Amino acid sequence: MTNIMWNYLDKREATVAALKDYNDMQFIINDYQNQVHKIKEKMLHLQSPKLGGIPSGTGNDNATETRLISGITKLDKVNERYQVARDYFDWFEPAWQQLTDEERFVLDSCYRIPNQSLNHGLTVLMNKYFIAKTTAYNKKNKALDHLTLLLYGSHH
Repeated sequence: MTNIMWNYLDKREATVAALKDYNDMQFIINDYQNQVHKIKEKMLHLQSPKLGGIPSGTGNDNATETRLISGITKLDKVNERYQVARDYFDWFEPAWQQLTDEERFVLDSCYRIPNQSLNHGLTVLMNKYFIAKTTAYNKKNKALDHLTLLLYGSHH
């Protein structure tokens, strides 16, 4: 019963989406420590020493508390995003590593270079391998199908 959903998932489209997310996921992993540090810094600087020993009004304490809670909420979001990125790599990376260097180059050229159209990627392949556009397109599809199979298993 639960396998019925796989019949409705366009696995090739899903693979393209996963390829395109790679750089963002990498950024989340790389920027994680930095994000945590920034939030914690902000939270630490909230407890500034009270000047002249004058008891502060409760309003100020509420503001501090509100900002601390906000910091904790932000940390939770950052941790959640980091976990999603870790899960993504646990799933994606083993499949990616099973591809040949050529397949990785083909998929990189077509999908993973930021702001580069598929058309431009195909041109890169045509020039590198001295092949016609249709051949480049077929090469791209073959590599994509291989990765799709590695990520999602067989077609049924």
